[in-house]
Amino acid sequence: MDLTFTPEQLAFRDELRTWLREHGPEGALTPEPRDEDEQWEWRRAWQRTLHAGRWAGVHWPTEVGGRGATLSETAIFFEELGRSGAPLPADVLGILLAGPTLMVWGDDAQKDRLLPTILSADETWCQGFSEPDAGSDFGAVKTRAVRENPDDPESDWLVTGQKVWTSGAQYAKWCMLVARTDDTAGAKKHAGLTYFVLDMEQAAVDVRPLVQITGSPEFNELFLDDARIPNSMVVGGVGNGWKVALTTLMNERAGLAFFLQVRLRQQLDKLVAAAKRNGSVDDPIVADRLADLHVRTEALRLMAWKGLTAIEQYGQPGPEGSLTKWLWSETNQLLVQLAVDVVGADALTMEDSWGFELLRARGNSIEGGTTEIQKNIIAERVLGLPRAR
Repeated sequence: MDLTFTPEQLAFRDELRTWLREHGPEGALTPEPRDEDEQWEWRRAWQRTLHAGRWAGVHWPTEVGGRGATLSETAIFFEELGRSGAPLPADVLGILLAGPTLMVWGDDAQKDRLLPTILSADETWCQGFSEPDAGSDFGAVKTRAVRENPDDPESDWLVTGQKVWTSGAQYAKWCMLVARTDDTAGAKKHAGLTYFVLDMEQAAVDVRPLVQITGSPEFNELFLDDARIPNSMVVGGVGNGWKVALTTLMNERAGLAFFLQVRLRQQLDKLVAAAKRNGSVDDPIVADRLADLHVRTEALRLMAWKGLTAIEQYGQPGPEGSLTKWLWSETNQLLVQLAVDVVGADALTMEDSWGFELLRARGNSIEGGTTEIQKNIIAERVLGLPRAR
């Protein structure tokens, strides 16, 4: 892929850089607060600022509030956002996952009702895929949805079960929910799944925060006890949940790669500077580990750009996105561990930012699809190897 930007792409980047200087951390954006609820409102306000400048969903079509940006322009946006030090929008799940999934699979009524409130952050989203006994294995999903009236194909659905690792559920209005609607599918367990849009604002939905090792309740458990979903909120048809969910997952693997690789480079530059200050960079072992991280980070950048080729060929992100997720999570964990060796005991305190990064990085190989699942996807769908048994 030619990484030389065209005049149009350079103009797009320059316009964005100017806007970020005026509205981002160097301009009007206030420092991030420490309180969890205040952080959420701060990021929500930031998304509304992005939306006012028509930057909240640059890759969305213009008719639904986006800029109709090309793939390369979208990549430029996420790189420049990360480079500026500004945060991702509050409803990144809605912008990157729910919205694009609805554009592919949603009917006109669903698009008209749900899409307009995503970019404005008026209504935000969470993702109800993972379960305690299923993890990243969709075939093991046990959350069940049954019709309130089995004889009426238009009757509401009642959902019972449990979801886990549900980021932002405590603030979300809607949930992308996959539930089992057919137990008769036999060995083809994926065939018995349906993709729903669940209204979180009902008594039958119980959100319980999970406090992480960092002390932050970033994730949640969801307990559903006959939660009601209108039949009009089935996305893509009953029993077609696996195919719809794949659209969500492919966007999840690819959407954040450009933002994350820039932040990883910033963290590496910060670590190199610390190693130079205390002289540890002269240690050949430290220097070798820093060089390895540099190669990995550069490979991640190029791999993210190469992934655009697959989207251009097939019209949507492909399984190659699992490579960037795997490489990023592994590299970030190696980086923060080296930071402890370089900085010393101070890095193990929560007062030092490296302390938080070390603890938070433990979840990198689980969130967004476990490393084991990513390896299976790469082996089977990229390399064409036999399915794991």
